Amino acid sequence: MAEVDQKAAILMKRFGSLKTYRSNWESHWQEIGDFVVPSKGNITRKRTPGDKNTERIFDGTAEFAAELMASSMHGMLTNSGTPWFSLRYTNDEFETDDISKEWLERATDTMYVEIGRSNFHEAIHELYMDLVTFGTAVMFVDTDQDGTLRFSTRHISECYVSEDEFGRVDTVFREFKMPSRAAVAQFGEENVSSKILKKSQDDPYDSVELLHVVMPRNDRDPLKINSENKPIASIYLDPDEKKILSESGFDEFPYMVPRYKKSSYEIGYGRSPAMSALPDIKMLNEMSKAVIQAAQLQIHPPLLVPDDGF
Repeated sequence: MAEVDQKAAILMKRFGSLKTYRSNWESHWQEIGDFVVPSKGNITRKRTPGDKNTERIFDGTAEFAAELMASSMHGMLTNSGTPWFSLRYTNDEFETDDISKEWLERATDTMYVEIGRSNFHEAIHELYMDLVTFGTAVMFVDTDQDGTLRFSTRHISECYVSEDEFGRVDTVFREFKMPSRAAVAQFGEENVSSKILKKSQDDPYDSVELLHVVMPRNDRDPLKINSENKPIASIYLDPDEKKILSESGFDEFPYMVPRYKKSSYEIGYGRSPAMSALPDIKMLNEMSKAVIQAAQLQIHPPLLVPDDGF
C-alpha cells in the first residue's frame, strides 16, 4: 500500500505542474467561451447545470461563424456520405500485388463499417468545434463491453496535456466528476476510498472528483502481456485521498489531441481562429450593445417633467 500511495503522490505532483502551466491559457479560453461558445464557457467561471450562459452576448455572429466553420470541416474532412480515408502499404512492393491490395480494401471497408456503428460522427463535430474555438481539442477512443468503438470528446477544462520529444501529445491528465455510486460500481468497494464509499451510501447521486492519467509507461516489463505492463499506462486515482483506484493500460495512446495552430515555443496547447478574431468579436459585441442602448433611449427618452405632471 505504501508503494501505491507513493506513486499516487508522484502523479499528483506532476498534475500540479501541468495545472500551473495551463493556468495561463484558462483566462483566454474563458473569454472564448463567453463570446463564441457559451455552452462551454465554464473554464474559470463555474456554472451550475442549466444556468443561462449568454448574458454577455449582444451579437451572435461569432457563435454562428464557429458553428459554420466546424460543420464545414466535418463535411470536408470526415463526411459520413463519402469515403474520406484510404489505406496503403508503406512498402511499395505490396502495391503491385493484387492479393495484398484486395486485403487492404477489405480492411478499409471493415474500418468504415465499425466507424459507422460507433458514435464517431457525433463526437467529431464537437471536436471540430473545440478546435476552431479553443485551438485544442481532446478526444478519447475506447470500446464498449461488446467491442463497439466509442469516441468521447472531452471538455478542454478537464484536460491537461504534455508532449514528447517530437512535439506530439503523449500524456493526458483528465480531472472529471462522476456520481459516487458510479465510482463504486466501476472500481469496486474494496478499491475506492472510505470517503467515496460513505458518500455512495449517504448520497449516491452526489458527484466525486477523480483523476484519470494516461501516459507512457517507462517501468514496464515488455515480456509480460498483462494490462499493467502495456506501453501506455491508464491510472484512475482519488486526488483528495491520493489513492489509486485502478491501474491498467493501452497498446496505443487512446487520446487524439489536434491543435489548430501551435507555436513552436508553446508546449501542449494551440491557438484558434476564434482567438485571432477575439478583438473584433469583442468590439462587435460592444457596438451591438451600444446600438441597443441607443434604440432604447430613442424609444423611451428621459423626460424632465413635474413630479405630478402628465
